[in-house]
Amino acid sequence: MTQLTEEMYAIFDRDEFSFKKLKSQYSEDELEQIKTDFKEIWQTWKEINLNVYQKLPQDKFAKVHVESWTNGWNLRDHYWAAYRLNALADKSPCIGAMLDNKQLQVYLMFQHYKSEKRGDNPEQYNKLLTDLPDWAKGRTTNNWYLWDKNEMEFADHLSLNEYLTDAEKQTSFNKEATQSSFLLGKFAFRKQDQVADMENFILDGIGQLLPLYQKLAN
Repeated sequence: MTQLTEEMYAIFDRDEFSFKKLKSQYSEDELEQIKTDFKEIWQTWKEINLNVYQKLPQDKFAKVHVESWTNGWNLRDHYWAAYRLNALADKSPCIGAMLDNKQLQVYLMFQHYKSEKRGDNPEQYNKLLTDLPDWAKGRTTNNWYLWDKNEMEFADHLSLNEYLTDAEKQTSFNKEATQSSFLLGKFAFRKQDQVADMENFILDGIGQLLPLYQKLAN
């Protein structure tokens, strides 16, 4: 059980992530300390997601992919992990978990990066939008949001409650999202939502998204 702390959010509270520019702003020792601090919290993030993976049905899920804390030239402006079913291990749809300086989120997504090499496209994935009203029945949908791939990462997204109750917004969103792909996720917001158990938060998000995600394997 790992508590989400202000320190974890605050590691991303910087204007610059490029190593080249950071070198011009900090001494060598200061930059090494920044890297050490950034990687230390990332190690906690990695451990959290490995713990989550161990609690998932091992016969259903491929091993979690935890993205590195750097891409070689930059610090990441978030930590990210991807969960895939064995049946969809080489496909683009996945369940992502992400921490940035605004929120912790667990969400269903179509990973466009390298999707052409995987030989799939978002058309079938986007058909899941028609399943959302049935999927949402009986669920607590507070802090669940929808957005499309082209929407800015840190923009305020459309709440699932609003999507389900406003037919005009639902139609408009579906039209826009199907031009790229939609994302559906559960959020915990900095300074608003306390997360005493990050593993449980991520597990719950995966468990709730699984009925939708599994439809892609049928």
